[in-house]
Amino acid sequence: MRLNKSQKIVFILFAWLALSGRSCTETTVTTGVDSVQKVSDTAGNFEGVLEDNDQFGSAVANIGDLEVDGVIDLAVGAPLDDDGGTDRGAVWILFMNDDGIVDIEQKISDTEGNFPAGLDDSDRFGSAVAELGDLNGDSILDIAVGAPLDDDGGTDRGAVWILFMNADGTVQFAQKISNTEGGFNGLLEDNDQFGAAIANIGDLNNDLLPEIAVGAIGDDDGGTDRGAIWILSLAENGTIFSFQKVSDSSGEFAGTLRDGDFFGSSISGIGDLDADSIEDIAVGAIGDDDGGVDRGAVWVLLMNADSTVRFEQKISATNGNFNGGLDDDDHFGSSVTGLGDINGDGIFDIAAGAEQDDDGGSNRGAVWLMFMERDGEIISESKISSVSGNFPGTLTDGTQFGSALANPGDLDLDGTIDIVTGAKLDDDGGADRGALWTLFMQQSKTDRKITIFDDKQ
Repeated sequence: MRLNKSQKIVFILFAWLALSGRSCTETTVTTGVDSVQKVSDTAGNFEGVLEDNDQFGSAVANIGDLEVDGVIDLAVGAPLDDDGGTDRGAVWILFMNDDGIVDIEQKISDTEGNFPAGLDDSDRFGSAVAELGDLNGDSILDIAVGAPLDDDGGTDRGAVWILFMNADGTVQFAQKISNTEGGFNGLLEDNDQFGAAIANIGDLNNDLLPEIAVGAIGDDDGGTDRGAIWILSLAENGTIFSFQKVSDSSGEFAGTLRDGDFFGSSISGIGDLDADSIEDIAVGAIGDDDGGVDRGAVWVLLMNADSTVRFEQKISATNGNFNGGLDDDDHFGSSVTGLGDINGDGIFDIAAGAEQDDDGGSNRGAVWLMFMERDGEIISESKISSVSGNFPGTLTDGTQFGSALANPGDLDLDGTIDIVTGAKLDDDGGADRGALWTLFMQQSKTDRKITIFDDKQ
């Protein structure tokens, strides 16, 4: 067989490496922000009314094209909104333009948006939001909303609301899932905060309906506030017909959780990372102490079809090949989202928030982009913050950029997936009213460095 010139070069290189010693290849993937658009009380054509301490941007979800105009729409949580009473919470449906500004908005709260059921003081409805697709088959996309301080059955046990939507962003009808409603028979206890995070994790059991994963950050399996997630199989009417708990002592989870880890702080479906035809999950644990106090962690869970865990990989200051550097109280894992394959290597990637990162000032926050291996470890990471990743916006102390994350797809049609992130304590218009940032991303760049170790020296 005759070799061409390129094949000869590769052959000679490998032969030389084999004769001269060992080598390793270090892969670095980098990306950054091309431009941004902010949505807040004073920016982005948002005309809704926000008040001090609403914390708009505590949660965000890509809910699909609700109004069918060709542009992805968003649901944004404001869990300390006071409609109807103190801290009852709200969700804003934002009908978006492709440049990241708002076309029109619709609020859902105790007094708006045709929400058909009552909320109580301090429920914090809107602490989490997730898209469900068209659950009931009426050709309109539906959503799930967390209310982690709901008191059904006991203090702060938490609840999830399944909202069947109208095309105008109002609610057609709702189904509550809690300790006393919705067919959920799992054991919840006081302060479990079921509903602190929610994600659509795909159709694990192949019944053509999605499973949702719900965080219960105050769950005490194995110890105090170690946290848990509940995987719920939904019926078309929004009730539950089966469930599986994943915690320190349930769901075949073999990782180590410690008191105060708050496993379940964030959740996202991340696609089929290990290519076994089953959707996988990323879960945040903001109180994890790897490397220092409350630095945080993200657990990658490779799943079985029965909603138990086949394999888990932790990403933290000391695990998963994460080399970005975390500091005490960063709360890495405060948010997480799947990004699809943004560096073109055939493996799905992940973004995670670190809402109390101190780049540029105290608690300004950051977002980490992690380029993944199939086993849940990472190849490389890139940071976006007040001083990193070419971020051109202005963040101030205490903003908590990275408090929420969503993948809106390629909004500007430049071939690169964009990112939406919350900054729940932004002060536009007043204290802690909150904000949302759309990050229009640059294409990623991959560099490979070959290091040769001469064993003969």
